[in-house]
Parts: sequence; C-alpha cells; structure tokens
Amino acid sequence: MTSVSLEAQIIPFIIFILIISFWSLSIIYAKTNESIGSKKEVKAFKGMLLSFMVYTLEDIRLIFGNDFYSMLPYLLVCLIISIGFASMSFACFFWFLHVYASLHINKTHFTKNKIDILGILIHIPLLIVVLILFTPLHSIVYILVDDMPVFGSGLMIILAMDYIYLIAATGIALYNYKEAKTSFEKRKYGSQTIFILFFTVNGILIAFLLNLPAIELSMIPVVLKLFVELQDSQIYTDALTKLYNRRRMREFITEEISTCSRENPLSVIMLDLDYFKSINDILGHDEGDKVLIAFSKALRKVITSRNAVAARWGGDEFVVAGKDENLATNIRGLLEAELQKNKSLNFMPPFSVGIYQCRTSGLEYAVLLSEADAALYEDKEKQHKSLKEFAEKLNELKNAKM
Repeated sequence: MTSVSLEAQIIPFIIFILIISFWSLSIIYAKTNESIGSKKEVKAFKGMLLSFMVYTLEDIRLIFGNDFYSMLPYLLVCLIISIGFASMSFACFFWFLHVYASLHINKTHFTKNKIDILGILIHIPLLIVVLILFTPLHSIVYILVDDMPVFGSGLMIILAMDYIYLIAATGIALYNYKEAKTSFEKRKYGSQTIFILFFTVNGILIAFLLNLPAIELSMIPVVLKLFVELQDSQIYTDALTKLYNRRRMREFITEEISTCSRENPLSVIMLDLDYFKSINDILGHDEGDKVLIAFSKALRKVITSRNAVAARWGGDEFVVAGKDENLATNIRGLLEAELQKNKSLNFMPPFSVGIYQCRTSGLEYAVLLSEADAALYEDKEKQHKSLKEFAEKLNELKNAKM
C-alpha cells in the first residue's frame, strides 16, 4: 500500500479553504451596498473585502509549497510576495477609513489654503508601504536565498505602518463607544475594536502555520461579523436621511423612560416640515427629498454635541429624544441657522416644533409621543398662516429654473 505524504494530504485542505474564503468574500462584496451604511463606510468596507480577496488569490502559492519560489521567474515571485504584504496593508488602510467615516469632526480645521492636510497624513503610511514593497527597497523586507524567502528588519516597518492604521481605528472606535448614545451604537463600536485582535491573532497563527492559509481561517468570521453589524444598521436606519427610523426611536425612548425622574427628565421633540406637500407638488419629489436630506443633516449637526438621537418618524416628521438638559433650548433657531448654511437649498423650509419632557418612569412611550404631538399641533397652528406666500415663492423658484 502506497503511503501519501502529509504535505500531499494538506493540499486539498488548502484548496478548500481558499475556495470557501474567496467565494464567501465575493458574496459579501456583492451584497454590500449603500442601503446598509453611509457611502464612505460602504466604499471602505468593500475596499477591505477586495484587499482580502487579492490576498486569498495570492495564497494560491501555498498549494505548491516551497516549489513555488523556484518554479516562476525571480521578478514574478517578488511581485507576488509584495502583493501579499501590500494587500494586508490596504486592508488595514480601508478598515481605518471604515471606522473613520463614523467619526464626526470639523475637518475644516485640518484644511489650509484648500489643501486637505488630514487627508494627506492619512495616506502617508500606505505610501511608505507601497514605496518599500514595489521598488528595490523590498530587499530590506525580504530576499530570496536558494529559492527561499528570508525576511529582514524591513518587515517591522511594514507591520508598524499597518498598526498605525489599526491602533488609530481602535482609538476612534473606543471614542465612539464612549460617546455612544444608544445600546445599539455601543454594540456597533464595541465590535469594531475586535479588528486589531484579528491581525494580532493572525500574526501568531502565521508563525505556527507558515504554509497554511492561516489568515483566511480567521478572516471570514471577522468579516461576517462586521457585515452583520452593517446589516443591523439597515434595520434601524432610514434609507433616505440616514437617521434612525421609527422602530429604533421607539426602542430608545422605551429604554430611556425606565430611568426618567424629575432630576433626570427625558425630552421628546417632534418636528414637522410645513407645507411639504406644496414643495413636492410645485418643485417635484426630487426637490422634496433634497429638503428632507438637508433637514436631517441640520438636525444631526444640532444634536451632535448633545446627548440625544434623531429619527425620521415618517414622511416629513422627525423625532429627537435625549436627556441633555439643553436639548430643547433654542432648537428652532439652531436648526434654521444650519439650514441657512446649506447651499443646496434655495429657500428656507418652514417647520413646526413640539416639545414634551417626561419626568416619571411610569409612562408608556406612546404617551410621550402623544404629548409631543399635541405640542407640535399647537405650534403648527401658529406657523400655518403663510401658505399662499410660501407657495408663491416656490412658484417663483420653479419659473426661474425654466
């Protein structure tokens, strides 16, 4: 009976892992679109998936074992090895961009003479990696000796550049976790911190499983978890405005009522765009959507520094809730100021506001919404006195475009 070497037995296992990995990544890539996250988050996540797919293809070399380094021309072997290292660096870079997309900061502070300084700094570690790996400098990372790769001190530079992105992304995730206003957000940002553990575990695995697809073995569970987190955000997010939807706001208010008191009241604010039907009828539904998006952005900016969340309640109605004592202070004026800054709008969309403060934990969420809605109705009666003037202004804008 002819015995089969252990190396020959492992080859089918390697092929199986590589096929499953590439197939899984391809499916996730195809299912990832802007309906499950912001445009920047989705682009970065897809970039990370592509980087992993390239790495999986590069790992086909494992099927040939050590013979791989002698069966191809020297320059081609070097190119494949460099692509392998670079794909992991690109994965770290795109992961950083994915987490960075959720960080709300005023980026104008990092712009000088229209030069995006922060954008340049973000790309420097990746540029260093590319410069080293795809020039003669790659010899400080690896060289081929007797058709076998020997790694040098330059490998530590590549790893250091990767960990700059990983540590920065982890720092952002921890900051977002600290600032999170809901349990859903805490779960999302908490999950993001596991990514640096993935790369650390990979480093350990590769040391022991040098000729096996170690990264693929730990990559798929992590990518699947991140994809599920994105899918979960779709359940709680309004597709058009990217605010929370009615379902998530209902859960948030229900959670917060349990800790309501006179000293720690929960403010619920209902907002409604006035004459929204006239905007749709006169300027068209595309213009109406533009108003909804602009109003949502203004709402998000106003509550960013306050302990509150915002949701599109339905149609042209929005709800803000939170326990910040200043949440309801001058909210109309702050929103109008933000809307005036929006250059995509040619007019100020009028809106009504209803505010209610819950000071007891014994109420149902429906009661809070009913009280806020009653206050909204009172404000709407005051605001709805200039429909004719507003409609004339809309018609003027329409005629000016024709």
